Amino acid sequence: MARSSTRDPGRANSAERGVTIDQTPRQSSDEDRFAGHGRGGNLSTDLIGDKRQFPSASRSIAQESRTRYQDRDRTYSLRSTAMESMIDIGRFRTVDTSDLARFVYRGDVARMMQDHRNLREQGLIEPKTLFRTHNSARKLVTLTELGRRIVTKAAGLGDGQRLYHGFVRPKELDHDADLYKVYQEAVRQIQENGGRPLRVRLDFELKEAISRAKESSKAFPYEKRTTLLAAAVRRNGLTMEGTTIRFPDIQLEYETRDGNIERENLELLSRSYGPERIRGKAGSGFRMYAHAREANRALRTLGDSGHVVEVLSA
Repeated sequence: MARSSTRDPGRANSAERGVTIDQTPRQSSDEDRFAGHGRGGNLSTDLIGDKRQFPSASRSIAQESRTRYQDRDRTYSLRSTAMESMIDIGRFRTVDTSDLARFVYRGDVARMMQDHRNLREQGLIEPKTLFRTHNSARKLVTLTELGRRIVTKAAGLGDGQRLYHGFVRPKELDHDADLYKVYQEAVRQIQENGGRPLRVRLDFELKEAISRAKESSKAFPYEKRTTLLAAAVRRNGLTMEGTTIRFPDIQLEYETRDGNIERENLELLSRSYGPERIRGKAGSGFRMYAHAREANRALRTLGDSGHVVEVLSA
């Protein structure tokens, strides 16, 4: 997939280049209300990575170009793959390290472990182990507030791409950690059709946008409020049925082969979804993904409606 990169292939392995990050203190924003470091009873801090998950690629990682990022009174030295990893973590807030090893590091677990150890020691990422009752534990990672600030200033993502930090919604961590994989499945198909991904919006951001529209229209009469809200819903690539607005897990903005900008709403169905919710998501035109068991249940619910539920790969 296409992603911003800080690679500098023309430099020697031992070379470093410097980037100075704006030292202006960051003002609080709406995003911060959703940030934090959840301490659910089923979480514990742990090391990142497991060499048994993917075979390590046979390449040297001891000596390699790094970029130095200056932030206030400290300097952070990062490889390009470390910055790529932080970008993807920030866009999805919570990511399973095995998925990062697969998609960012192309199976090179040793490289990922070295990068993440460095990031952890510099205070840029926070790892957690999620223990599950009937499944193996998952190793998850999120950005710290400092890590989010550095990526925001240094990566040059632009186009309104929001980055997140901190673990939230402890009860939904298992579901949220799979969203990165959903995104990668959708991007693969977009790229096969000659397109390229541009921007990711999570449900947090979409809900905030609609909440702001509701708040700004409160002073108007009912009919005007409804018109303004409907316009905001369309502007954000959503649909409204009566007074119901359904939000996808991910909204993916991408450029088609012909240069058009389009959006696709992606939903990961979970075992907690009842029949009405499944039909509602399908009726909103969401592209739906699920693990095999939930996919079969959703297809039975949808019957011969023609809606497709794509099975999320393991």
